[in-house]
Amino acid sequence: MNEEEFLKKLLETFKLEAAEHLEAMSSGLLALEKEPPPDEQATLIETVFREAHSLKGAARAVNLPEIESVCQAMESVFNAAKRGDLSLPPSAFDTLYGALDTIQQLLALPPGAPPPDIAPLLDA
Repeated sequence: MNEEEFLKKLLETFKLEAAEHLEAMSSGLLALEKEPPPDEQATLIETVFREAHSLKGAARAVNLPEIESVCQAMESVFNAAKRGDLSLPPSAFDTLYGALDTIQQLLALPPGAPPPDIAPLLDA
């Protein structure tokens, strides 16, 4: 296997893994929206934080900086929520779901296509 084939295979594997992380984050967000008891909420926040962190690292490994940046922003939100510095009002969920949608759009881009502008999402 040459380097180009290896990188293609690595990216394919990343996309499969990313889909799993996105599904877990989406499920966690849905559960958090239902305003669970504090102990369950803490577990869900930790789970979504870890999923975002794992996806961020994987995106860095395959040189997808836009996905890495979106995950970093999500990770920061959930880290603040873990510390109790931030609550998650209903409006926050719209932004977080938007972040997941943006990651899915980035994953669907053909190789070499310009990525969408993620700055507005990162500023939200």
